[in-house]
Amino acid sequence: MWVARKGSTDSHVTEFNGLKFKFASELDRRLWKLQKSPALTWRSPAKFTTITAKEINASDADVVNLHWVTDGFLSIEEIGKITKPIVWSMYDLWPMSGTEHYQASGTNNRRNDGYIKANRPANESRIDLDRNAYERKIKNWHPMHMVPASTWLEDQVKSSALMHSWPITRISHVIDTDAFSPQNKTDARRQLNLPQNTPLVLFLASAGVNDHRKGWDLLAQALPKIKAKIPSVEVVIVGPKENQYENTTGVPIHWYGFAHSSNELAMLYNAADVTAVPSREDNMPLTAMEAQSCGRPVVAFNIGGLPDIVEHHRTGYLAEPNSSEDLAVGITEALEDALHENHWGRAARVKAESTWSPTIVTNQYFAIYEDLVNSPVS
Repeated sequence: MWVARKGSTDSHVTEFNGLKFKFASELDRRLWKLQKSPALTWRSPAKFTTITAKEINASDADVVNLHWVTDGFLSIEEIGKITKPIVWSMYDLWPMSGTEHYQASGTNNRRNDGYIKANRPANESRIDLDRNAYERKIKNWHPMHMVPASTWLEDQVKSSALMHSWPITRISHVIDTDAFSPQNKTDARRQLNLPQNTPLVLFLASAGVNDHRKGWDLLAQALPKIKAKIPSVEVVIVGPKENQYENTTGVPIHWYGFAHSSNELAMLYNAADVTAVPSREDNMPLTAMEAQSCGRPVVAFNIGGLPDIVEHHRTGYLAEPNSSEDLAVGITEALEDALHENHWGRAARVKAESTWSPTIVTNQYFAIYEDLVNSPVS
């Protein structure tokens, strides 16, 4: 296994060359900034590489399972040189797009119809890195076994011009349901120095409250409406603290900062009564899966892969997309249930164990691996 940062002493895990990786990542980030676009999304030209196909092909692996490969990990060209069967666990739209990981402010027509001059979004710069990356994928790639985690992402693959005929199997992301499990809420709050006997809503975003796709602004608009129903409600934000942020919601905010381990994250989920995931666009956010694994309800918009995680009025609430009003209704109902019967939280834990626990997910992957290894080489 090749990883960016090794977190164990496992001899089967190899860490990238740190300096080479940092250099490739920086070059890739500088390159994507050359394309000026109104589509607000992370981009990866994947022109520079840290790992080579030669290293992968020389390994004793029978199957190569790709996960997150951009930002200087693997270039488009090196992926195309891998001679072993490839299974690709998908986290976003990048594999079948140009450079875009998501298109929160754009359209899907380029991904579905091909990247041509006629379907470029208006007001983009002359440099079309999306088209360049897409054409490099067409030139270098051969069919791989794609594994989207959500129904939404599966549909996106099937409708894409690049991958619509490739083999596809939908398998959920995996969550360590032992590490992320129900704990005593009082103890969790005491260890994290959070208030007792206060309804707490948890919001997590690694890029902070200014990440448009993660939708903090929509949650902020919902908070006064929640406070009108539950006056003592407070919010915990996990991610970078915004020192210049002006809180006009009327709801106290606890800026926690970053969580540095699974244990710390699990305590945060358990300390909260509800986790809010107000993303405008998302695949299967791990925050929603981890929270439910800890036996906490999740309130989110009915978009992307979230319907595969949240069962409406059973393990949480799926609000009308981008509606702060309906988001407020959902969080209010979830808090009321969590503070009394906790039916949604208990059902969430059952859902997690039966859908994305390691035993369930790994057996599904092993079935694909065995099929690829035992199939005749074409």
